[in-house]
Amino acid sequence: MANNLFPVFEMPSAIVDPLTVNTPQYPPSPLFNVETGEFITDGTGRPLMGNGYSAWVLWCTKTILTQRWAYYGYSSNAGIEAEEAFLEPGMKAIQSSFERTITEALMADPMGRTQMVRDFIFMWNADSLFITCTVIANNGMTAVVNASLSR
Repeated sequence: MANNLFPVFEMPSAIVDPLTVNTPQYPPSPLFNVETGEFITDGTGRPLMGNGYSAWVLWCTKTILTQRWAYYGYSSNAGIEAEEAFLEPGMKAIQSSFERTITEALMADPMGRTQMVRDFIFMWNADSLFITCTVIANNGMTAVVNASLSR
């Protein structure tokens, strides 16, 4: 080593926190009442904040209730193709189409929080469809998401 013009030494290994590598963020957000379409506020009119989990569940619910490509304020990845699904011939084809479009929409989460969508339940009532599904987050938490859609 004394004959080497350039010194050689071992590089220390970088310490990587496994909890921060590729971990999706679950930031808090204002609570929102999906049925009334309004933010939930306290007595002074300030919006109440929910934790990251409730924000993710709200995002899942609003994604299912949003018609894809219907609003200029959303990207082309936001929402589901409900109108197209209702045009399918037959109840089984409609349900299969909803299962596909909901899974695609929730897996396209821009924050990468959704790992899996499963256990779809469909209940028909005249021209409306009540959908329940289980959504699993990347951190292992699960949520049962309900949505009522009309033709």
